[in-house]
Amino acid sequence: MIKIYSQEQYQKGYSLVELLAIIVILGIISSIGVVSMTKVIAVAKDQAFVGNAITLKEAAHLYLKDEEIQGNPHLEITYRELLELNYLDKIEDPYTGGFIPETDKTYVRITGNKISAVCFYGNTHNLCTKGGVETPIPIDELSIDLIIRN
Repeated sequence: MIKIYSQEQYQKGYSLVELLAIIVILGIISSIGVVSMTKVIAVAKDQAFVGNAITLKEAAHLYLKDEEIQGNPHLEITYRELLELNYLDKIEDPYTGGFIPETDKTYVRITGNKISAVCFYGNTHNLCTKGGVETPIPIDELSIDLIIRN
């Protein structure tokens, strides 16, 4: 008696074509994930930069209240002043991992005893240009859309 075996009985694995197809599909899925994560990280850095500008504004607000009590009016309060007077710790730049430069280019503008605008410079980006003109950004208009490269 002769037994006849079909190929299906001896086939125990995947063919090379099937394995290559799976690798290609996994590669496509992972590349989509990398692109998505890159965008999420970029948006998070932008939001952190705007958050840092708001932190500067809040520290300046505390300083302004103390100065109002003493009768010292101000038109601008710089990041450097706030650091020197310990109203603020050094702010980390989300784009570089370093600290925001301690210059007078980063400041808040005061109008009528209220903080009206902020000009925030990082190492590589700034939040101090609106419509192509270098000017402090009004507090109520702060947005990641206004961040530009230095």
